Amino acid sequence: MQQLQYDICKVISNIGGKIKWTKEYGLPARINYFLSKKEPVINIEALFLGERFGIILHDGSRPARVIKSSKYRILHAANLQDFKDQFEALKKEKLAET
Repeated sequence: MQQLQYDICKVISNIGGKIKWTKEYGLPARINYFLSKKEPVINIEALFLGERFGIILHDGSRPARVIKSSKYRILHAANLQDFKDQFEALKKEKLAET
């Protein structure tokens, strides 16, 4: 998962998007999540063309889809290709608005 998170951040940054924050998958994070009984919901938060969006990374047990919440769009991704497909659709939609 950590490599997937890194790859997704690289894709966003390479086209001018900004990574606002990421949740780490290291030992301190796993201990915190275990003790608090809260799993990380949003793994990456980013900005692209003036819109905030979040990315949830998972193991493929959930379908890849985009959800619009009141705060921002949420993308579900099990692999890099899932993310790229959804991000490409987001880019087309945002560019069509301008």
